[in-house]
Amino acid sequence: MLFLPTDAESPRALADWPAMLGRADWLDAHAAAWQSALAHDVVRHEVLRPMPNPTWTCVIIAYRSKQFLLEALDVGRACTLPDGATGQGVTVQWLVVDCGGLEPLLPQIRTRADAILTLTPDIGLNPARNAALAYAQGQFVAILDDDGLIAPDWLVNAQRHFADPGVVALRGRILFKSHRYFTTLASHYDRGDQVVDDTLAVEGNMAIRRGAYYASNGFGTRFYGGEGAWMTWRLHGALPGGRVIYAPDVVMRHDFYQSWQHFLRKCQSYSNILDQLAVQEADAQEFQAFLHADWHKNYPKRRMRPDERAAWLTLNALKWLIQRQTAAASAGDRTTASPRR
Repeated sequence: MLFLPTDAESPRALADWPAMLGRADWLDAHAAAWQSALAHDVVRHEVLRPMPNPTWTCVIIAYRSKQFLLEALDVGRACTLPDGATGQGVTVQWLVVDCGGLEPLLPQIRTRADAILTLTPDIGLNPARNAALAYAQGQFVAILDDDGLIAPDWLVNAQRHFADPGVVALRGRILFKSHRYFTTLASHYDRGDQVVDDTLAVEGNMAIRRGAYYASNGFGTRFYGGEGAWMTWRLHGALPGGRVIYAPDVVMRHDFYQSWQHFLRKCQSYSNILDQLAVQEADAQEFQAFLHADWHKNYPKRRMRPDERAAWLTLNALKWLIQRQTAAASAGDRTTASPRR
């Protein structure tokens, strides 16, 4: 049974999925089908260091990245690998996905990455992720932000969680890198010190069994925001009983906002996620119910310092004002475009 990336059809439940997801022939068939289906988005696949059957593929999606991408690659490649009985022969492939604007960095990227996948410029984040998974070779795939720095034991800890065959995907913990106060708004970044069932709420610090990604049909491509929850919902439908977990020891340093300009742009982009879904997704009602339930879960939260709490209150008020103004402007545009008769 082949699953192809599509937003229009929910994946079907896969029988005997714990055994199926690790089968080489099943993975190869899906990779070939995905590559064919997404060929129109691929400009070039450049293999710099051939690596047959790596255990992991670490994917970094990059668009107009600066030197921080090189830092992310350097820090990632310095990670320790799992050892002992379950870690012998572990190999890691680093795949950079070029979505445009990387030309000045390409000579330096080539000294660090094992492969570069060049896509049509401005393709969008979720289609780029799906294209990356068509070319990833690892049994497990990490999807990492180009400006995030993973901890030295990231791979060791992620591999340990996947020793449980019931874990199909995980999201890690994120700590601020440079902007402590901006990152207070990301309450989902840090769930505390215990493993809990979760959604893939931090898509740039996640890992998944490659077969599970195929079975889920990949990320939805027609909306921005909520795509990790969307994939989690589809994983539950495709792999009954499979777990998606928050792994507190799989740590990345990353800032939720890097500047006031970024704060404004992101607040505006996330202001109407549910409206987008209601119009664009075939299974919007079912997913909205899942998303609302997830938003109302009482997840553990890190305790804030007094100064962090003050920053959180101030920034939340600004965010509310921006999103209210954005929603009002959007409603005004719709009224102007479709006047009542």
